[in-house]
Order: sequence, then C-alpha cells, then structure tokens
Amino acid sequence: MAQYHFAATLVCRSKGQSAVAAAAYRAGVRLEDERLGKTFDYTRRRGVLHTEVCTAANDQRDRGQLWNAVEKSEKRKDSQLARSIDIALPHELTLGLNLELVRGFVREKFVTQGMIADFAIHAPGRKGDIRNVHVHILLTTREIAGQGFGPKVRAWNGKTELLEWRKAWADHANRILEREGFEERIDHRSLSDQGIDREPTTHVGPVGKEMEERGDVSDRAQKNRDIKSTNDNIELLEKELAESEKRLAELKQQQAAERMGQIQKTIRAADAVWKKAEERWPSPDRPPEPQPPAPVPPLQPQGPSPYPETSAPPVSAGGKAVSMPDDLSKAQKQEADRQKQAQDDLLAREQKALDDEKNRLQQLRDADNKRVEDLAKQNADRLAALAEEMRQLHLRLDAQKELLARLDAHRAEQERVAADARGKEEIERQARLEALARASSIREAGLRYGEALRQNYDIRDPYASLAKTAIAEHAAFRRDREAYDQQIAKTADPQERQALDLRKRIEGAEYLAMTGDRIAQQSVIITGRRDSDEAVKFRKRASDYRIEAQDLRQQLRELQLENAPGKDLERERSELQPQNVRRPGGPPPNQYDPLIKKVDDEAKARELAAGKDPERKQQQEKELERQRERGRER
Repeated sequence: MAQYHFAATLVCRSKGQSAVAAAAYRAGVRLEDERLGKTFDYTRRRGVLHTEVCTAANDQRDRGQLWNAVEKSEKRKDSQLARSIDIALPHELTLGLNLELVRGFVREKFVTQGMIADFAIHAPGRKGDIRNVHVHILLTTREIAGQGFGPKVRAWNGKTELLEWRKAWADHANRILEREGFEERIDHRSLSDQGIDREPTTHVGPVGKEMEERGDVSDRAQKNRDIKSTNDNIELLEKELAESEKRLAELKQQQAAERMGQIQKTIRAADAVWKKAEERWPSPDRPPEPQPPAPVPPLQPQGPSPYPETSAPPVSAGGKAVSMPDDLSKAQKQEADRQKQAQDDLLAREQKALDDEKNRLQQLRDADNKRVEDLAKQNADRLAALAEEMRQLHLRLDAQKELLARLDAHRAEQERVAADARGKEEIERQARLEALARASSIREAGLRYGEALRQNYDIRDPYASLAKTAIAEHAAFRRDREAYDQQIAKTADPQERQALDLRKRIEGAEYLAMTGDRIAQQSVIITGRRDSDEAVKFRKRASDYRIEAQDLRQQLRELQLENAPGKDLERERSELQPQNVRRPGGPPPNQYDPLIKKVDDEAKARELAAGKDPERKQQQEKELERQRERGRER
C-alpha cells in the first residue's frame, strides 16, 4: 500500500554543501559552481525519470544559472542556501499521475508563496524496494525580486508551516488516489495521533542499507528489527486476548444454553411427577370423585363361636336367622382405617420421592452454577494474567524506548563533540597549511603517515590499526589537495598560483613515490623475492615519481629565484631539497628495511643451496611460483 514519507532539510555551507552540487546530483546533470570553480558531473546517474524548474511566471529558468545566482546572493560562510524536501510517491499511480500530483502540490504550496522549486522524480534504486518511487524538491529561501533575490523569509522555517505542508501533501495524494479508484490512503499524523499502539521505525538511509548489504550491522536497521519484533509480540498478545474474550463469550453462551436445557428438562420432569401425583390423588381444593362402594366382605366371627359347632345357628320364630351382634360395624371401621393408613403411606412415599427428585435437580443446578462460576473465574484469572503480562511488556517497551532515547542522545552528543573536535582540528590544520604555504614550505609525505599512525594505532589490534592509518593518511592527502585547490582559486597573482600548483604537484608525486615503495616492500614480503614482477614495477614507478618531484622542485626554485633575486641560493636549496631523493642517474635512497634484508638474505641462501642440488632447485622454483600465485590472488 502507499506509504507516507515527507522529510525536509536545509542545504547549508556550514555542512560543506553547495546548492549547485545538490541540484546537479538530484537532476543527474553536469553543472559548474562558479563560486568554488568546480564542476559537478552526475550525467552517469541512472533512475532520473523527470526534472523541472517551476516559477510563478512559468518562465524557463536555466538550472545552472538559478543556483549559481543563489550562491552569489549568500555572503556568509554558514548561509542556508536551499531547502530540500524528499517525498515518497504512491507507487500505485503511473508516472504521469505522479507528475500531475507533484506539479499541483509544488505550485499550490511553494510557488504561489514566492519560491522557485526545482524537482526531480527518481525511480527506485537497483538494490532497494521496487515501490520506492520518490521526488526531490529543492526550494529557494529568499523572495524573488525581479530577476534576483530579496531578503530571506524566516516564516518558511517555522514548524507550523512544515506541518501544513505535510498535511497538504497527504490531502493532495488522497484526492488523486480516490479519483483514480484506489482504496489506499496516506496519513501525515504519527501513529500515536492516529490511535495506533505501535512503535514507529526510523529511516535507515542509503549508508545503513549499504552496511547491511556488506554483512555489517547498522544501528538503525537493528533498532528497526527490535521495534518490529516488539510490535509483533504486542500484536500477537492482542490477538490472543481477543481470541480469549471470544472463547469466553462462546463458553458463557454454551453454559447458558446447557443450563437452560437442564432447567427445562427439570421442569418437564417435575411437571410429569406432579401430573402423575394429581392423577393419583386429587387436589384437596376440588371435591373427590365418587367412588363405587366397595363390596362388603363376608362377616366372620372375630372369636370363638358362642355356639357349639354341631348346633345350628339360632333362628327366629318365623324361620329367619337371628341378627348378628354389632361387631360388624367395628370391623368395617378397622378396614377403612387400614386402607386410609395404606393410602397415607403411599402418599408419603410419593412425596418423599418427589422431594428427593427436587433435591437432586437442585444439586444438579448448584453443580452447574458452580462449574460456570469456576470457569468464569479461571477465564477472569487468565485475562488478568494476560493484562498483567501486557502491562509488563508495555513497561519493558517504555524502558526500551527510554534507553534508546538516552542512547540516541548520547550518540548525538558524541557526534556533536566529535564534529566540534573535527571542526577545530580542520581549522587548525587549514591554518597550518596556510602558514606553510605562505612560508613556501612543502609538507613531507611521511608526516601524514606519522600523524595518522599516532591517532589510529591500537596495540590490541595492529592490523586493523594499520588499515585505519592508511585510510586516514589518504584522507589527509585528499584534504591537503583540496586546500591547495581553494588557495589557487582565491589567489589572483599568476606567479603565486603557479607556485601553489607546483607545491601541490610536488606533494602528490612524493606521496605516490612513497606509496609505490610500500607496495614494492609488501610484494617482496609476500613473494620472498626482491626481483618479483610487482616489486620491480612499483619500485620503478616510485623512482619515476621521485624524479618527477625533483624536477618540479627545481622548477619551484627557479620560480622563487626569479621572484626573489636577493635571497641566498644555498639556503633555499637546503630548504627545498628533501632528503633521500634520487637524482636522475643517481643511486637510490640509502634506506634498507631490516625485514626486507632478512627476506633477501634467506632468498639468497635458498638460491645458493638450490644451485648445488638440481632437484631442490626445481622444488624451490615451484614453491616460488606458488607464492607468486598467492600474491597475485591477494
């Protein structure tokens, strides 16, 4: 999706920058800086899709004339020359739509306010993200006054103005994305202002990307990886928390459904029991249904008969049997009591069964309620544990943010102190160079190596120290040459310019001669032969550079003698003639490295021994050939 990136910086002389160089680099063209007398050629730069200079009058402005005029309008050595804005373009849009977007934004927010905008649209880098289509906008800092420039507008440097530009770019881009039917949108606000709980990453930059491609670890890239890991952990915890809440809701719903089913089942069972009971025993509120009379059982004597067994029952005078005594009603009453007692016992048993069933259903309900409460408590405890874990994670994240902020502040302070120290050292070095140049002295090539060795040598890591020393020596040599170029550009006297040019060429020839000697010595150490091809070639090259330096010194002496006829010739010869310089046809310098002497003595001894033994001589030659191959590979 489209990404938001809007970065604004200033092109300043205090940083050693040039507006002409910045314009040439962004547009991929060749421009000449008239103030510095330098030419900046970036015509071989690839990936420049479109360049354009926008003015309020829509006139055609030459890029070189525009930025040279900007350089001429600034007089201070720490002037702010231009404002540079880098913006990421939506990769969903075509080049034509992106060009329309950039033109509309530049004209509305910059050109209408009185600025001149020089913008260049760049394609993604070969090794970068293929979606990284971006635009570089270079803006003037002064008002337009006719064909020149007026005073600077300090309001353009305000934070409020920058925030307005950032918001306007998001609005312009979103309007075109919506018009073209894309759902993607960009937002100029920070993640915290958008309500997104995620730590933002930092811009790695080309230097960090190049370090990562080489296999080195970039601090910014490592910081982004740590932030991404933390964001992923937070997102994972939030997802787990959402899933837990969802599972808890589903579990509560399932528990409620099960509980309702159990209750309904219990109610149906209770209804069936009550219905069965009502069918057996009517309710006392309604009258009992009439029951048919029970058949009277035959009466039987309750005790021994008062009559003899052989005698007939007494009869009346009319031939009828005499009536029985009143014991019959007593027996019926006893039978009725017995049946009532049996009914009461049955009703008691039914009531007890019903009560037992109710108790059992109540126990089931209580058990279900307890299980739901236990599950809810477990889920509440788990959610509390997750919340505590997230709180601890946020605390660790805040601590990490604070640590990173302190680390950034410490690094910034160290960089500032180092920059101040480098600035003071550079000022002192320039002063020394100017003093040496005014005194007509030429710096010896070995002094740079000695100074670099004192600054970079570490006894714990000698090989890395020597590598840093060589790099620092070469950087010092380049700075000296740039200082000579600046002095030559500032000097109006032709003879003084010629003298400075001769000094520059002398130092360069002596530096190359010393470098050739070092490479020849290394070749002797690697191959074990002083007459190896590389040693001979670089020794010859060093000798030629020394001869060239001697000739240039002779030209400088002649030029100085012409300008100062009253000076002592012998004193100037002693000052200008360096030690250990080989004259044409003369012997080499009287310097012989002990290590090289040891290697040469061993090689001579091996050659002498090999001359007496032909087989050993052949083995020696093979070994030397292998050493040469290893030296060439290195």
